Amino acid sequence: MLIRFSVSNFLSFDGKQELSLEAGKTRKNSKRIYTNRRLRLVKCESLFGANGSGKSNLVKALLFFQKIVRIGFPRGFSNSYYRLKEKNRNLPSEFEIEIICEDRRLCFGFSAILNIGSIEKEWLYEITPSGLKKRIYERDVVEETFNVGDFFRKKEAIAKIVNYGEDSACDHENLFLTIINKSKGKMYVENQELRILESVYKWITDKLTISFPEDMLRGYPYFKDSNLQEIAEILNALGTGISNLRIAKIPQEVVKSKIPEELYNRIISDLEKENAQVKKEGKKVQPSIMARAIKEFYTFEIDRDDNITIQTIEFEHETKNIYFNLNEESDGTARLLDLIEILFKISNDSVYVIDEIDRCLHPVMTAKIIKLFLQMAEKRNTQLIITTHESRLLKEDILRNDEISFMLKTKVGSTIIKSLDKYQLRADKKIYEALFDGTIEAIPYFNEDKLEKLLY
Repeated sequence: MLIRFSVSNFLSFDGKQELSLEAGKTRKNSKRIYTNRRLRLVKCESLFGANGSGKSNLVKALLFFQKIVRIGFPRGFSNSYYRLKEKNRNLPSEFEIEIICEDRRLCFGFSAILNIGSIEKEWLYEITPSGLKKRIYERDVVEETFNVGDFFRKKEAIAKIVNYGEDSACDHENLFLTIINKSKGKMYVENQELRILESVYKWITDKLTISFPEDMLRGYPYFKDSNLQEIAEILNALGTGISNLRIAKIPQEVVKSKIPEELYNRIISDLEKENAQVKKEGKKVQPSIMARAIKEFYTFEIDRDDNITIQTIEFEHETKNIYFNLNEESDGTARLLDLIEILFKISNDSVYVIDEIDRCLHPVMTAKIIKLFLQMAEKRNTQLIITTHESRLLKEDILRNDEISFMLKTKVGSTIIKSLDKYQLRADKKIYEALFDGTIEAIPYFNEDKLEKLLY
């Protein structure tokens, strides 16, 4: 479960801004609140704001955080600092996440000067039930120091982490959390205490799913034969007219003609590398890669003999045995396929971050999906963070106050995050009314005088 995420000096974020999922004092719909000891967390957070207010930038910050943990500095990082202040060019950007992992409250973060791609500091703490921070490790790359706290008890575990940590003390390009999780499976078997490092890494890389509507390479990991009937039934119940799904093989030549050659070659290369690793480690599960390009969807699979097969999804409507490919379906149906995973039973213990959830969807459909998720949230520990312009979610009183935040742009152009709870609205004040009467400044501002001069 995600407790909070904070970011500073990144894109439109200047000073530290925090997205918190801690529940407020609101009493309604308390069944969908996650409770753990002294913690109470919401399972849904909806971010509203005018165009250009920074909603997508928060999602990009989470994605940047995830990528740097998974692979290191991603492409285009050097200009991602808050550029409206020249001095920020040489100041560190900071990212920190607080999660519940293995029933522990953990805080992981790092700071880096993005202009030169230099990691400055990195830390991992456990926060005890009483609120104290218990250091797991702390790295200062500037001072070239690595310190282990009193979290670990066994000498063997401490010696191992100190050894790897001191080796990484002057590594400005990679996080220690990344280094310690590369080909270290045997270490975690031999030192069970150290598995907390693997658990945090896997939570960030696997439990956190981030989705943008314009993504060109993405996958549907839930599209398996065992899930097809459930997917078809949900799509049908949502009024798409789809009655059945099937997975069909497609010739490599056809796929080559539909996606960029560079992308195709990269997928094949990654598959072959993963297959070599599978053989080396003696794993039974064969690797696969799922690629989604606008309205095309392919699953690339490779067997132990290096034979590659490619599959796609086909849709049956009212007429039996007549199937259509994704490119023949509506944009709304394609968008639903991006979102439908949040309603599945397999989504338990995952965090989904979806930018512009209402893109290509009818307003009623957007509201229905959120309602279904909130009903499901009473029984599953799945969290959903969305950005949206769909004011129907406010008008219909679907969300709790602590499930609503606003992204606001200051006069100097920086983004701030403000929870609805901070507005302290009167009990009889409707959120929808407050949005349009100026109480909540989260809708576009129009310069009517200038528009009139320009257009009339």
